[in-house]
Amino acid sequence: MAERDLPGRIRLGPVDLLGDRDLLPVTAVGRRLLLVRDGARIVAAERACPHEGADLALGRCVAGRLHCPRHQASFDLRDGAVSPGWSFRALRLSAIEAAPDGLWLRTGSGLLAPDTAPPGGRGSPTGTEIRR
Repeated sequence: MAERDLPGRIRLGPVDLLGDRDLLPVTAVGRRLLLVRDGARIVAAERACPHEGADLALGRCVAGRLHCPRHQASFDLRDGAVSPGWSFRALRLSAIEAAPDGLWLRTGSGLLAPDTAPPGGRGSPTGTEIRR
């Protein structure tokens, strides 16, 4: 269960929440997000591809890029920039803070803004759902 223990942060779960997975779909404060492990770093991304709403939880993470399962566009996990040849907005990302008491998401993140992804085209929810 996501918790608002500290102002400006939401606790997503324990430090080992991802286990051995690179991608983990979660829901925090009603938002569908995707936790992505890129080496030792963990980032949160919006779960729907900004192109046509494909479920990025069905994609893959390779060499610092999150690949969309539908159109094979990929997103840089440093800034969300889409791969060359695509002309849509960047993927919304937020750094995840790993602390001894768990994984934390900053509430000021653009990930918690109103959903602007197009309706339809989203896969069914899978994975761990963390609700607030």
